[in-house]
Amino acid sequence: MSTVPARWTPAGLRAERMAAQGIGVPGLPPAAAVERMLAVQGQDLGQALWAIGVRSPGATRDDVRAAFDRGALVRSWPMRDTLHAMRPDDLRLVLSLTAERTIRSIARRAAQLGIDDTVTATARAATVGALSGGRSLVRDELFAVHRAAGIDPTGGRGYHLLLRLALEGLLAWGPTARVGQGIVLLDEWAPPTEDVPDRDEALRRVLTGYLRGRGPATEADAASWTKLPLGDVRRARAAAGDTVEDLSDGLLALADRPGVGGVPTGHLLPGFDEYLLGYADRSAQLDTAHADRVVPGANGVFLPMAVVRGRVVGTWTRTERSRDVRVTVTPFEPLDAAATRALDAAAGRFGAFLGAPVTFSVA
Repeated sequence: MSTVPARWTPAGLRAERMAAQGIGVPGLPPAAAVERMLAVQGQDLGQALWAIGVRSPGATRDDVRAAFDRGALVRSWPMRDTLHAMRPDDLRLVLSLTAERTIRSIARRAAQLGIDDTVTATARAATVGALSGGRSLVRDELFAVHRAAGIDPTGGRGYHLLLRLALEGLLAWGPTARVGQGIVLLDEWAPPTEDVPDRDEALRRVLTGYLRGRGPATEADAASWTKLPLGDVRRARAAAGDTVEDLSDGLLALADRPGVGGVPTGHLLPGFDEYLLGYADRSAQLDTAHADRVVPGANGVFLPMAVVRGRVVGTWTRTERSRDVRVTVTPFEPLDAAATRALDAAAGRFGAFLGAPVTFSVA
């Protein structure tokens, strides 16, 4: 267990969080790496595959895809109307706490779209009919099924109905397809292997899962990530007992968290990565002066991040060519030689994940 400082420095907090995130630490296959995190941001499938890969060094993109193809992982909307990659049982666990509240929060939008109980029931029946028997359909194919049932999916209606049925635990994004993923019936594709626990136990598991992959973090961080009321987070803290340690500065962490050694110096993280989005207060990892370089404009898109010693030092892009992958880092400030070497090594790990040689450069 790490020594608890009287007061946290940004560098100390970054070191602990990098260790908790499991970034660049070998030993876990893709599904186990996601289980350790409880959930991994998955808005963009390609970015999500690398978010998992960077936490299971040695795994390839095909290895991560295979975890989805065999039902060990799925993507769905467990919280914040945001797609995440999760184990199916963990998805059910989180939905037991968040689904009802989220459905209430989107009711007004449903009414604006003309989606009432009858339309939802029609979409539900059509979806079950189309997907039963282990079938999967990509999004536009399922929209065609809904259209045939008399539901116009344009104007956001199709997306909203997918969200609603996913919140009910009916469907999820499962096997990888030529483009994206197929949508499946969750319980048929990945039958439950355990019962959903009572509320206090579910709260405890969600909080400890959050901290296992992100601690130290505050109650406010946990509430922001889960979108659970702060009272529920505190109830979860009480249920967790001495498995969770109260640190200085209002921070919480698992009492048996890993030590901070052995984490590589440089990393190329995907957009929307949990290392940043896992916290309400991201100032330890990203200087506020550079925040708009990672989240340009107001569209909510988080760019891929170059990280050195736990600090976001720039963004990066990739261009997949016929013979190799070109990786270009755009730093916020000039990089020293050691940082450049560390990011070059990170680019090599990314290339190994893709199964392609990498040409690395700094803009």
